[in-house]
Amino acid sequence: MNDSPLWPLAVYFLLVLVVVGGMVLISWALGQRHHEMATARPYESGVARTGTARVRLDVKFYLNAVFFVIFDLEAAFVFAWAVSVRELGWSGFVEILIFVGVLLASLAYLWRLGALDWSSARRRPRR
Repeated sequence: MNDSPLWPLAVYFLLVLVVVGGMVLISWALGQRHHEMATARPYESGVARTGTARVRLDVKFYLNAVFFVIFDLEAAFVFAWAVSVRELGWSGFVEILIFVGVLLASLAYLWRLGALDWSSARRRPRR
C-alpha cells in the first residue's frame, strides 16, 4: 500500500486556487471598462461583420471533409508502414495490401452508390 501523504497535493491545489482567484480579482479591479457602442459589436480580425454567422453549407462540403479525414488517416497509416517496412517484412507488405484493398473496395462502393456525385440531381442507387 502507498503511504505517501496527500497534504502536498491539497496545498498545491489551494495555492493554485488562490493564484487564479487573485489574478481574476486584480484584472477586475485594474481593468478598464468601456461602454461605447463600437466595443459591443463583434468583429473578425479588425473587419466589421457584413452578414449573418448562420451560413448554411451544402452537405457536399461536409462529405468532402469526411473523405479528407478518411484519406488523411489512410496516408498516416501507410506512412507509418513505410517507415518500418524493413522490420515488418513480407507479412507487413501483405497486411498493407489488405488495408489498401479494403479502402479501395469501400471507395468503389461509395462511388457506385453515388456518394461521390456532386451533381444537383439526386440519383437513386442501382440495385
